[in-house]
Amino acid sequence: MINNSISFNDLSPIDGVYSDFIYLKDHTLVTMIKVKGINLDLLSLYQQNTLFDEYGAFLAQNVHYRPQTVSMSVPIKMGDYLEKWKLQYVKSMEDHEVNENLRQLRASYLYTYQKTETSLDMAVKAHFIVLTEEIKKPTLEYLHQAEKKLVEKSHEIMRSIQQVLSAYDSEQEILSANEALFVLHQFLDYKTSIYYQ
Repeated sequence: MINNSISFNDLSPIDGVYSDFIYLKDHTLVTMIKVKGINLDLLSLYQQNTLFDEYGAFLAQNVHYRPQTVSMSVPIKMGDYLEKWKLQYVKSMEDHEVNENLRQLRASYLYTYQKTETSLDMAVKAHFIVLTEEIKKPTLEYLHQAEKKLVEKSHEIMRSIQQVLSAYDSEQEILSANEALFVLHQFLDYKTSIYYQ
């Protein structure tokens, strides 16, 4: 009997990592820029309209780069806070003077906080600009050319978006390949992604 099972890797468009970029099976390099969101509720109507106009101009000026914008929910990291509760619980298990009710109370808090961390209720919106560069042929020479073009493209997009958002206390950063892979992991499997990175 032949096993025709399909794995996630068969369905995934990701082939691996090249330099500090994601390499796709269709011979494309990908990089991502993370953009900190702006609270529009704090802006006047005039400021909102100005921001939308400036963002529209940014897209128009960079349309030749074909930037893609993605917004998604990402978990809030509670690792340090959970670590303290885990230590409290372990200490109470080893301390014979702590009664069973207190142990159970600490265990219930720890359980509740762990559930809260994996809940979409504890998420924030994250915004990304995705840039790609096609590789003519899968050779090292063409990979180097595509890498150079993608680096130039990402730096130009960074300069442009920083000009647009400089007055709004927004931060931008180009993600490493590992960070971009983690974002894709969050996109595909939100609940288990919080345990990685």
